[in-house]
Amino acid sequence: MHDFPFPSYLRTYRKRWALRQKDLGMLLGVPAEAVSRYEKLIRKPTVEFLIAAEFVFGVPARKIFPALYAAVEREVAARAAQIADALSAADSTVYSVKRRLLEEIALRVASEKPNI
Repeated sequence: MHDFPFPSYLRTYRKRWALRQKDLGMLLGVPAEAVSRYEKLIRKPTVEFLIAAEFVFGVPARKIFPALYAAVEREVAARAAQIADALSAADSTVYSVKRRLLEEIALRVASEKPNI
């Protein structure tokens, strides 16, 4: 598990650009209260919010919400491992292609370092 100084850097990016929560909310199409909840990760941001935040700040969502990104990454890797285990006995070409993707997912997770 990664340790991050902050689970979300949304506030950091917002402050860097002298935006109030109301300003950012208007840019991202949500109320100021939602910005507050997203900053504290009280509520998970929507896909639309993540894409909009990336666009506004010019920074990948994984850098704005590193803890959330790492949690999703771990969940997907765990599911990939379950599928890989189920395919371990299969020999067909289709299963071999699936296994390769699943192994690549596991390698990505193993090699990822927090890049904040």
